[in-house]
Amino acid sequence: MKNYTENDVRVAAYYNWLNSGCQNGNDLQNWNNALAQLSGKATCTNSKVCTSASSSKKSSAKKSKK
Repeated sequence: MKNYTENDVRVAAYYNWLNSGCQNGNDLQNWNNALAQLSGKATCTNSKVCTSASSSKKSSAKKSKK
């Protein structure tokens, strides 16, 4: 298992932010997605944005509550 530096995660989160259209307020989600991507636990679709399994579960739970 590779250990990633904070800077590795920061760079990945920055690219997640860019790929999501530079939307403000998603910093924690971008950070967690970066961690998931670096660890190989991310779910990527044809879109530019990859999500971690935990963040996709949270977003689907929020949608179902509406």
